[in-house]
Amino acid sequence: MTVLGPLLQVLAFLSVPAGFAWFATRARRSGSGHSLMAPFEEIWDPGAHRTHLEVQVREDRRAPTPSPGDPPARA
Repeated sequence: MTVLGPLLQVLAFLSVPAGFAWFATRARRSGSGHSLMAPFEEIWDPGAHRTHLEVQVREDRRAPTPSPGDPPARA
């Protein structure tokens, strides 16, 4: 019984970083979860955070609307 208490404490302590690592891997694969991981990404890799913001800005831009006299776009 005396070994079980410290063992559970160590297990609880190690499960938190393991949970974050699991979530980060899952978020990277699916492309979601950036809002939850953004503070950690900004702390550890500010360049990647700025790059992600630039990608979001470019995705939000819309293609220019063609003028009425423009020829149809080719695919």
